[in-house]
Amino acid sequence: VFAAIMSGLAWLPLNAAADTGIAGLWVTLAVVVVASLPLLPGLVALCRARGRDLRDLWWIGALIGVDYAFYTASLTTTEVARAILLFYIAPVWGTLLEVFVLRQRLTGRRLASLILGGAGLATILGIGLDFDISINLGDVLALLSGILWSIGLLFVFKRGGTGVGAQSAALAVGALAGAVVLVLVLEPAAAPDLATLTTALPWILLAALIFTLPVWVISLWAGRRISPARTTIIFMAEVCIGVGSAALWAGQGFGWREAAGTLLVLAAAAVEMLPARRGAHSPH
Repeated sequence: VFAAIMSGLAWLPLNAAADTGIAGLWVTLAVVVVASLPLLPGLVALCRARGRDLRDLWWIGALIGVDYAFYTASLTTTEVARAILLFYIAPVWGTLLEVFVLRQRLTGRRLASLILGGAGLATILGIGLDFDISINLGDVLALLSGILWSIGLLFVFKRGGTGVGAQSAALAVGALAGAVVLVLVLEPAAAPDLATLTTALPWILLAALIFTLPVWVISLWAGRRISPARTTIIFMAEVCIGVGSAALWAGQGFGWREAAGTLLVLAAAAVEMLPARRGAHSPH
């Protein structure tokens, strides 16, 4: 719950740093670099890993690490509410993975979650009767981060063969790689000069050490102790915190479309997390 609250408020220092004149993707790289530094000692354990443990750590970096880089970038490249809501279409991707990858049965509950999540996605992106789609880079990054998070929950968090230190180091390496690729491929603006970076430094430090680093470590630590489904539904608190705070303090419009999208996304998650009916046939 603490990690969800901090993640829901992370847009505040991120956007404050961007307001000093640093382009959004450069903000992401700066925050990820600072947040990664305290995790570097875990590289020792990371380098010692072998076999399945090494594969697990690789997936943590490739999925969860890159996911956090993409999601952080989305908060400075699109409206905060859109980034959060598009990320939390995650139950849709989780359902699709369960059906098509894990070969689980498409139940009425899963179908309802797909329909609600799809309706929420269409509403948030602005698909109306005229099919006028409104989507930007931040929206795409938020969607991709939700997909990576869903895959991570299925294939990463259930495995606890390595310690949190090594897992956190792997996450940091993946986040760094993702942030560097974003800047090199998608950021047209030049690197900030020293004066601008100095002005933004307090916000970067706040975003990295107070709002980003704890979320990385706590989400991995807690994910080893509670189920992926419980992890996801607890993190849904971020929707209320993030969307609510953005509506109050970001000066971004929050009309019927955003409200409807919020309700549909929350409904999709709620349906997906409903317990299976007692006596239902097990696929195993």
